[in-house]
Amino acid sequence: MHPSTNSGPTKGPIFIIGANRSGTTLLRLMLNAHSQIAVPEELLYFRSEYAGIPVEDWKTPGLPEQVFLQLAGDVVDNAVTLHPQLDRAQMLETIAGSPDRSLRLPYETVLDQWASLQGKTRWGEKTPGNLFYVDIITEMFPDATFLYVVRDPRAGVASMQRASFFPDDVVFNALSRRKHATVGPALLNLHVHPDRWTTVRYEDLVMEPEATLRAICTVIGEPYEPGMLQYHRDAETYMKSDAADTFNATATRPVTTRKVDAWRDFLTLDQIAIIERICEEEMDTHGYRPLRPQRTMGSRIRTALESNLKVAYWHIQNWRHRNIRHYTVRSRILARSRSRLAALRSLWRRVGQTEPANPSGERSQPPQASEVEETGPTDNGPLSEPPQDDDPKVRRGVARNRPGASHRHVR
Repeated sequence: MHPSTNSGPTKGPIFIIGANRSGTTLLRLMLNAHSQIAVPEELLYFRSEYAGIPVEDWKTPGLPEQVFLQLAGDVVDNAVTLHPQLDRAQMLETIAGSPDRSLRLPYETVLDQWASLQGKTRWGEKTPGNLFYVDIITEMFPDATFLYVVRDPRAGVASMQRASFFPDDVVFNALSRRKHATVGPALLNLHVHPDRWTTVRYEDLVMEPEATLRAICTVIGEPYEPGMLQYHRDAETYMKSDAADTFNATATRPVTTRKVDAWRDFLTLDQIAIIERICEEEMDTHGYRPLRPQRTMGSRIRTALESNLKVAYWHIQNWRHRNIRHYTVRSRILARSRSRLAALRSLWRRVGQTEPANPSGERSQPPQASEVEETGPTDNGPLSEPPQDDDPKVRRGVARNRPGASHRHVR
């Protein structure tokens, strides 16, 4: 990482962004252990569409007073659900008494109170998918700093494969990471001053935690504190119980390098080859050396045919949902048709057990797969985030992606 030589570090809010399963929770807990920084659970604010208002219209939503206050109440209720210690009445009073009627007010009010309750002077927020909204966040908070966390995509995909809230599909998971690795940095380069964002490699964070945290503290304008490495002592206090007990359990323990190369024992050679092909540019940018496993010709042909079909499907689905910044495929190909066909077969079996035979002595045949209409993904299908990003109060944000380039690293 190269220290700032222009505007210098700021004391504005801190946003931890990146692909899921990249170490963003670990970094959140480390920063939250700082005496001046409070970083709560994910609020999912920027991917929401409260009161039908796209987040791009945050400055002038043009809502009647009663509707705005109802919107603010929804935001506050969502935050209180995550953090019951927040004072709902006080936050609503603060919002009602402010002349500001932009969509920044409810979000900032929640985070201001969270920091105040922790006895801290500065807040941060860690919703990985905020990566796709850095232009909006920068408009709201011009003094914000962004910490963009990356991880070896092979390790990231392996972690996604083990989590129930991601598809059990290496191709789709690799494509999701590639989208984060291309669209996200493009937005950062286009909308954020170079001194206000930096890249943090997960591997550096766990292999050289003190040096990496010192570099991060330089970027955010805070002194390094040794207590940041003792985050695990009260980590569960600042995590949802299901996360602390299951998919983020590692973040409740002292820093370990055990997960850095765990993908080698989890992924097959075919899966490694697929990820390296899809995420080749990302791996090269961030210094991850490809393994390039040797495989048989038959294996290479089979995986190429299968992955090419899935890549095409993924691009089609992303085009269909192109107005949703954070969209990515979360279901199997033809998932709804598969589900409906299975239901029809099950129904047919039940009917067949009680229905009398036809005069001919034969039973009618169930409909063939080709007769079932494909209408789209399942209800549990293409979402964009794991359960911490799937709150029932969250609505879809609508926006467009923009092109860009790459940036520096915290080493």
